[in-house]
Amino acid sequence: MAADSLDTPLRWLLDRARIIDCIVRFANAFDRQDWNALRACLADRIETDYSQFRGTPPGVESADDYVAARRNGLAGLRTLHLLSNHEVEISGDLARCLSAYRIYRATDVDGRERCFDSAGQYAHELARDGSAAWRITRIRQTVVRRSGDPSIHRAFRPAP
Repeated sequence: MAADSLDTPLRWLLDRARIIDCIVRFANAFDRQDWNALRACLADRIETDYSQFRGTPPGVESADDYVAARRNGLAGLRTLHLLSNHEVEISGDLARCLSAYRIYRATDVDGRERCFDSAGQYAHELARDGSAAWRITRIRQTVVRRSGDPSIHRAFRPAP
């Protein structure tokens, strides 16, 4: 088989691996509370749709604002983000990755552990930047199941 005939499949496999790596780094950054690593996964502006999870309308925000909101929302929580079943579609410098997720959140209140967990699907859209790295440009979270106490997550608390 000629090298030219391998170029496209190999490029697709490399791009797929880089896209999934970006999504995994995104999830792990939350669990490590590594906000610089989270920011590195994002394009400068991102579209978000957490309407099923939080009941807030979809919007567009800067990556820095996105990171600041997650840093605040998850303060004091221990989390574990598990993602699987990645389906990747690539079209030139744009891509979409569908993933199943399970997120565990826990904190201790008055000596007792309180938890809030959710499961569903993420749809991440990504674009290749000038360095050939992939960055997340859109996040849509759908919810199949929620359990526990959502009040431990600051996104569900009334604003002070």
